[in-house]
Amino acid sequence: RVATLLEPSAHDRVLEIGCGWGGLAGHLAREFGCHVDAITVSRAQYEFGRTRIADAGLVGRVDVRLIDYRDVTGRYDRIVSIEMLEAVGEAYWPLYFRRLDELLSADGCVVLQAIVIAESHYAAYRRQPDFIQRHIFPGGMLPTVPIIEALAAARGFTIDQLSFHGADYAETLRHWRARFEAAAVALDRLGYGERFRRLWRYYLAYCEAGFETERIDVVQIRLRRRGSVS
Repeated sequence: RVATLLEPSAHDRVLEIGCGWGGLAGHLAREFGCHVDAITVSRAQYEFGRTRIADAGLVGRVDVRLIDYRDVTGRYDRIVSIEMLEAVGEAYWPLYFRRLDELLSADGCVVLQAIVIAESHYAAYRRQPDFIQRHIFPGGMLPTVPIIEALAAARGFTIDQLSFHGADYAETLRHWRARFEAAAVALDRLGYGERFRRLWRYYLAYCEAGFETERIDVVQIRLRRRGSVS
């Protein structure tokens, strides 16, 4: 679905901000023929991604780069970023959208996937760090959809596609938790003890409950410049 929203073509230059392990970048290059600059600040992801792209025969069409999004230069026809906004921290949200504006070509589009929190819970969440902020993603912060809309509008973007997928994420988390429990013996062999298992068991269940109760959701958003033709 992300690729469908992005609508890449063979002549497009695509920037992926926060490329993870390289799966999406490889898919875009292989299926659509576009050139992808896939960036990460994780050396482990950088090294794994480069190997993955080489093994897939996509060197020259995907460039995995170890670089911060704040330091990227140039212009791109498409920008995609999967669950990166939550990780940069509230103080950096305006800078993140400024960089999207600076890096996107005049008639390009941006596709974001983000975990968001319900407006009714945002004020309390913002005042007091939750379990995930304390133990899993220090410095992370979930936005609301109106916050994303306002940040985008401040840089001249409008939302032309918005969809919610929290129920799917809850189902995914159930499968992750089941596989995690099934791997208990293997985790023991790797040195991950009971404390580790309890932490991640709680994390997976905590997130699943959040999506089930609609306290949190996952959204896919396409942004275009105000006045551009879709």
